[in-house]
Amino acid sequence: MKYKESLSIIFMRDNGPRRSFRVCRGRFYAALVFFACLPVLSSVLGWHCWQLWQENAALRANVLRFESDYQGAQATAERLEHLEELLREEDVQGRDLVLRRLGGGEPAVEAPPADRDENGKSEALRGAEGPGHEDFPAIDLDYVKVGNVQVRALRGGKLRLALDLRNTDNQRLASGSVSGTLITADGAKHPLSFDPENVGDFRISRFKRTVIVVRLPGRLDLVNAQVILEVRNQDESVVYRNIFPVEH
Repeated sequence: MKYKESLSIIFMRDNGPRRSFRVCRGRFYAALVFFACLPVLSSVLGWHCWQLWQENAALRANVLRFESDYQGAQATAERLEHLEELLREEDVQGRDLVLRRLGGGEPAVEAPPADRDENGKSEALRGAEGPGHEDFPAIDLDYVKVGNVQVRALRGGKLRLALDLRNTDNQRLASGSVSGTLITADGAKHPLSFDPENVGDFRISRFKRTVIVVRLPGRLDLVNAQVILEVRNQDESVVYRNIFPVEH
């Protein structure tokens, strides 16, 4: 008669009772193999988790890049839509010249001196509009292209600043910061403080959509208020400045 072999595990104190447990030999060896392979399984699982984390980071970077490209394409489409609306009007100055250039016709002809003088006067008049232009004249050094600027008043004494920043030189990274100054209808100036402070910093190779929500200092009357928007480069030099009305 053949007996079934089994192992006994005995727990015994020096001066105390003895406890023994019978364990099947196959199960005992299976448990030993499992615990011996557990570090290897943990290493393989950790390696797979690290790979998944890397892929997730790459996917997030791709999503952010696609969002940036989409916003750039959307901004370009809006500009083209505005251009199309202008070209539909008959009395727009320079319409025929733009149509000829778009159609591959004659090259652009330089405007006569009289037209340049008129354009310079109109730009000077536009630069002198509204409070704040005397102390903060418009500046555009073409370090970055600034477009689609929107300044909107929000509830709870907040302002929302949104603008597009486009690098004008693909051979370098454009870095700097965005700042603003609120000018109320009475001419009082209130520098806008961002929270956190580096929310206005940028470092772009091609395009960036910047959206900043600012909490105003106290209760201010935003009727006919304006915001002076400044862009500074990494040397803290002003490369762009212009004034924009606060929308409600």
